[in-house]
Amino acid sequence: MTVSSVILSILWLVIIPFACGIGITIRSGKTAWSWFFGQLLLWSAFLPISLYAVLKQKDMIFVRNAYLPAAGVILVISIALLIIWAVKNRAKAAGKISGETKEANETVGGTIEQTGTGERSKRTGFEIAVIVAVFALLAVQIVLLIVLAYMEVDDSYYVSEATSSVTADRFYFKIPYTGLTTEIDTRHGLAPFPIWLGFISFATGVKTVTLAHIILPVIHTVFTYGVYALFGAELLGENKKRYLPVFMLFTELITLFSFYSYMTPEKFFLTRIREGKATIASLIIPGIIMTVYLILRALSEDKKIDFRLYLLLFALNISGCLCSTLGALICVLPIGICAVLGIFVFKKFKHVIPMLLTCAPCVFMALLYLHY
Repeated sequence: MTVSSVILSILWLVIIPFACGIGITIRSGKTAWSWFFGQLLLWSAFLPISLYAVLKQKDMIFVRNAYLPAAGVILVISIALLIIWAVKNRAKAAGKISGETKEANETVGGTIEQTGTGERSKRTGFEIAVIVAVFALLAVQIVLLIVLAYMEVDDSYYVSEATSSVTADRFYFKIPYTGLTTEIDTRHGLAPFPIWLGFISFATGVKTVTLAHIILPVIHTVFTYGVYALFGAELLGENKKRYLPVFMLFTELITLFSFYSYMTPEKFFLTRIREGKATIASLIIPGIIMTVYLILRALSEDKKIDFRLYLLLFALNISGCLCSTLGALICVLPIGICAVLGIFVFKKFKHVIPMLLTCAPCVFMALLYLHY
């Protein structure tokens, strides 16, 4: 593994997803969501391309030639939205500075005096210790992921399929356990997350085994805790600056001490985040719960629901279908619960149709499973 391949891995797994999401999230002031949103959009673009490649027996060259333009379109749209926002924001800021400089300064000073921001901005020794503990535990997990790379029986299928996808002339036509040719394995092939892993290997030059056991677990661990931090910030609201480190510390501790069974979500997260079913458990389902919570909160406060929440929910559903065959079922359950709560608790119906439309990918995939 060379330095250039590591840089390319960071480019494809961090920088490009962030750039693809920032244009959509910048207007709401939630740039911390950019990485999450952008990666979901890229996964959403990858699913139909990889599905077509599996069913029509195409190879990785076809996937690359189809996916790169799709990812490019998402990136260009995001950058264009970012530029538009920057231009509008600059013009607005220039107008305020030229006409209301004195009034703005007085307002800011008054706000600081009333809220006591100058006093509350100082963190106590305990709060600093908690922040240090959060990053220390994260660093320990990252180091252990590298030096104690976890391997288990499912690697013989998922990592092998990802490896063969790089050079094979078609996908899911060999039995990874024996190497014998067979009919297309639609049970696994309709959730082609290993092909995405193979594409990242193909695009970066990193071997799929190295990518699956070292690079992807490190990136996705940081990614997952980032999503939990976003969720915690939304739950804590105005108190997030003070209590979010405590929330994240307990999240890490619960994760580290949840290996009481072989099949807990936390165990999947710690050991198998390279696999689609661990990704859906660690990232997609928490993301859906977070999004439906925000929709319900908007309903409870009688506010207009941001259309980007529906776009995010749509991308989450497609990404869930990419990760696992169970995604078509599991993703719609919290959405259905949210729809029912909105109707019976808040006596509102305006969210139902958009939420049902976001479930369309899951319905399509369920029908596809029945067909094959």
